[in-house]
Amino acid sequence: MSAPFRLDWLPRRPYSDFHPLFCGALARLREWPEPDQYDELASAVPQSPGVTLPRFVAENRQALQRAGGYEKHIAELAAVPTRRQSWHDFFNMSVWAHFPRLRWALNALHVDDSLGPADPRNGRVPAQNLAATLDETGMLVASSSRSLLEELRALRFKVVFWERRAELLATTRFCVVGHGLLESLLTPHPRLAARSLLLHVPSLSFAQLDQQRCELDALAAARIHGWRERRTILDPIPVLAIPGYADNDCAAFYDDPVNQPFRPVSSRPQSASEHFE
Repeated sequence: MSAPFRLDWLPRRPYSDFHPLFCGALARLREWPEPDQYDELASAVPQSPGVTLPRFVAENRQALQRAGGYEKHIAELAAVPTRRQSWHDFFNMSVWAHFPRLRWALNALHVDDSLGPADPRNGRVPAQNLAATLDETGMLVASSSRSLLEELRALRFKVVFWERRAELLATTRFCVVGHGLLESLLTPHPRLAARSLLLHVPSLSFAQLDQQRCELDALAAARIHGWRERRTILDPIPVLAIPGYADNDCAAFYDDPVNQPFRPVSSRPQSASEHFE
């Protein structure tokens, strides 16, 4: 059964963080667009010079088999197989539109046969497992405050989201890049968590958000390409704890164990982490 088409979610975060031109194109829709109409929607988002978007095409099982699978279909044909009337695939297009460099970097990992022997349980190497996780449940956390990023890594969420709330709002931006997470947030639940790439950006500016998005896209893509050489972690963040994502403007929200699904830790093993630069 197809999902009903509705846009009541568009005014709330994180969807309201979509580019205004993209939001305007969505607001003009009255019914589900067909997959081949996704190209026009995605093109509403301005891109940096040299950045290309894939095409979005109706899913065809025979074409997928000929290409050798979903990711190879994208890499070889620059075309994303897309199911009709699927929120999951709709938000997949939305992330491609806003963070194309990141998505091309993830795709390049998925089709890289030089990364070593794959785990027979899922056919992936560790870097590809990371790519799949970021693709589905990912978030970029960009901050000019190194200490706030360190608190996030230590899972001290009340400190970050409540006790240092004003500083957080002035220094840090959260960008959902997981299309599965965007779908889940249509009907959110308290323990919904993102797996996040923490980025220290000393010159982070909120004056030019469109330019900032493109810069974060390039920075995240470079970090993803580096997963071939070094290990990393994707830090968990309870999504509804982020200011503006829920009715969380009181200390009681962060004292409720339902909203605090992770225990703070004193440190993370250095060998399993990466620097924020």
